Amino acid sequence: MTDCIINGHLVATEEATISIQDRGFRYGDGVFETIAVQSGVPYHFDWHLSRLERGLHAIKIAFDTSILKEHCRQLLHQNKVGNGLLRIQVTRGIGSRGYLPDPAHPHAGPSFVIETNPVPIMPDKAVTLWHSSYCKIAENALPVQYKLCQGLNSTLARIEAQEQHCFDALLLNHKEQLCETSSGNLFWLKDGTLHTPSLACGALEGIARRAVIQLSPYPVVETVAGIEALKGADAVFITNIVWKALAVEGLQPHKMRWQSDETARNIRQLLTDERESYCKQQGPEW
Repeated sequence: MTDCIINGHLVATEEATISIQDRGFRYGDGVFETIAVQSGVPYHFDWHLSRLERGLHAIKIAFDTSILKEHCRQLLHQNKVGNGLLRIQVTRGIGSRGYLPDPAHPHAGPSFVIETNPVPIMPDKAVTLWHSSYCKIAENALPVQYKLCQGLNSTLARIEAQEQHCFDALLLNHKEQLCETSSGNLFWLKDGTLHTPSLACGALEGIARRAVIQLSPYPVVETVAGIEALKGADAVFITNIVWKALAVEGLQPHKMRWQSDETARNIRQLLTDERESYCKQQGPEW
């Protein structure tokens, strides 16, 4: 049995509860971070914490994130996590007048949950993407560069991809520009240059994306382009903190195909080596 932390209290996960009045439950009103843990150390915890803080500011939740690190350290030790995932979620908490938050509610104030999870099983070969009929939510609709608890856009896109027997969904923005997948960032290698959609296209500033840009053996260009930019690519891969770099062999229904295994494998090894080095260096702190 594992434990989690709810509002600073250690609770058995199987017994954990939140109020039905919590706005995270009612409206997806909050932000979260999922952090890779290796040898008991959260990978680039500072990057995640910074994005969490910016996300909270963007959706106007005042919350003191300085309390989180010690709680995370406590839970990692309590659950004896070696390699796994650490998830932090902060919601606006209890108090609503319809959609409008009610700061006068006697129990108003942010809520937070910290939990640990095992690493999911990775695909053992290159995957296929589906060009989703859903587009990425526009930046003038929601602050999409952060991990919002309201994730229905990604959920519907991922379900659609599964229905089409594809691993993940490729999302374009409302201008028909390449953006990301439902669960990760997109990269493609073409003529010796590594491309990834610009953040101006509404792509999430993923932690693995940031690491790839720093570590890439190729020059990296943050690109604004349509789906035609993928034609003739030498390799395509997708990234997140679980996959690191996952080779993409095709895009349906466009019947595009790539030989991506070697490129993705090389990038994944760079990310693996850097993660091991980082976690070893940060180990004494955790």
